[in-house]
Amino acid sequence: MPQPSPRLPPLQHRKQDFVRGAIWDAAADLFADTGFERTTVDDIARAAGVSKRTFFRYFASKRDLMGQGMVSYGDYITEAIRSCPPARTPFAIVRETVHRVAVTAAAHPRVRKIAHVASVSVAAREAQLSRLAELEDRVAGAYRVRGQTPARDTLTPRLLAELTLSLLDVTFREWFKRDDADIVPTTEQVFAALSEIVGAGPKRRDASRGRTSTRADSASQRRRRVEA
Repeated sequence: MPQPSPRLPPLQHRKQDFVRGAIWDAAADLFADTGFERTTVDDIARAAGVSKRTFFRYFASKRDLMGQGMVSYGDYITEAIRSCPPARTPFAIVRETVHRVAVTAAAHPRVRKIAHVASVSVAAREAQLSRLAELEDRVAGAYRVRGQTPARDTLTPRLLAELTLSLLDVTFREWFKRDDADIVPTTEQVFAALSEIVGAGPKRRDASRGRTSTRADSASQRRRRVEA
């Protein structure tokens, strides 16, 4: 995905974004049509209309290019977290972030292609996963910066980050399996399933405690009758 630009950058930055985007789009098409392993840097440069030297000005290799997608992905997630209103609860921020990022990503014409490439190519998938730890740290940092947890609390931001990334992963996996351009219904279904799972736990425990209490009361009553 192209990197988000909340403010209009200088002309030079816009040119760089354009070239980077052209290289990314050409690579995504080639990876999908030819395969990640068969596609060369020369192929990508030629399809993007740039020189090989220009390619290496932006990316160290095609593996680095594939991994850069995770960096842009992280940009979208952290920006979504930061832009949520201050009054939002942590879970509301997670929900809004997942929804916003899913809609933004789904609107990009080559998202399905990249997902398919990563699903069929071990090398492409490894290139993406090589940046996963960096992505997790960035998302956790974005939650920590919001200041909704004590400064010493490192667990909560990490949990929120892992929850956000997991929900996005499940949302995209389900959406990719469907022939549906709109990702919103899938997002809502994922959160509905999560709410049912989380909400069912306490009910089961309450019911279990109720049954245990009932058995204990019955046993106590029997003892009192025997003693009488």
